[in-house]
Amino acid sequence: IEAKRDGRPYVIVFCGVNGVGKSTNLAKITFWLTENKHRVLIAAGDTFRAGAVEQLRTHTRHLNALHPQSVHLYEQGYGKDAAGLAAAAIKIAAERDFDVVLVDTAGRMQDNEPLMRELAKLIRVNEPDLVLFVGEALVGNEAVDQLVKFNEALANHAAPGAKPRLIDGIVLTKFDTIDDKVG
Repeated sequence: IEAKRDGRPYVIVFCGVNGVGKSTNLAKITFWLTENKHRVLIAAGDTFRAGAVEQLRTHTRHLNALHPQSVHLYEQGYGKDAAGLAAAAIKIAAERDFDVVLVDTAGRMQDNEPLMRELAKLIRVNEPDLVLFVGEALVGNEAVDQLVKFNEALANHAAPGAKPRLIDGIVLTKFDTIDDKVG
């Protein structure tokens, strides 16, 4: 509501380690948003993984089959600066009256300093309304370590003197593949 009042889209960034289902869950949230009459712009911020943009194109096509013209994909291809791509997507979304921007990001291990710095830059530059950490239930308590290290990296790479922007929420995936021994 605050974003709409300010004349801008609500921005959500999805982050997490490789292969946990960030893009898939972004599509699921997009479906829910379109079911509730929101126009969504997806920013293809994973400019690293082969097939990442194509995966989002497929999701966008399927979602638009259900809700024509409710979902658009902003992409610049591979090897681009994710922070700049997200900024451009947010600007276009504001100009074209989209309600929500969902920013997909490349998966990264929590100990990969250059990629964590890149994620922190994306969040610092674009000031999203919500930062979601996507983790899988399969790893049990390792997910806590991942989340803690993601938050530490975001805090360590915050602008000097600024309050660090940390993870706001968690999406746990792959519950259907665990048994009672995990955790």
